[in-house]
Amino acid sequence: MNAMLLFPSVQDHLALMMELLGMMPRKIALGGRYSRDFFNRYGDLRHIRRLRFWPLNKVLMEKYEFNEQDANGMTDFLVPILDFVPEKRPTAAQCLLHPWIDAGPRLLEPLQTQVAVSEKKKREMDDMEAMEVAMGNIDISADSKPAKHLQSTSKPSKAATSSSA
Repeated sequence: MNAMLLFPSVQDHLALMMELLGMMPRKIALGGRYSRDFFNRYGDLRHIRRLRFWPLNKVLMEKYEFNEQDANGMTDFLVPILDFVPEKRPTAAQCLLHPWIDAGPRLLEPLQTQVAVSEKKKREMDDMEAMEVAMGNIDISADSKPAKHLQSTSKPSKAATSSSA
């Protein structure tokens, strides 16, 4: 049975990979068990004629609104990892030495700031809650009586009773 009938989306996936990374080397394209179902003898896709190449750095800038420096840094890191030829791909140890990965602590800074802001906000909320409990249920509205009026209706303080005597 034809692999295209079993996996129709494989052709689309291969096309997307090639649009992002460039043409697949002929040796890789023709080296698999089902290669002849997807590629012609020249290594071109059988059923998709026109590829619209859109390099990763352009995708990051145009679709995901990365600035040029960040897009180029990420592209410089990812494209070698995604190479069609496995022997050309960097090892995990090599990836860890890449400058884009080395920039990690700078990228974590906003997260630390976010945690600090979140902790500060929690402390502020706790303080507000404590203040509300301490003040009790004070009703502040337009028809509230002035403080002098409140004092005469409430129990007189020691200072008020000693001055009147």
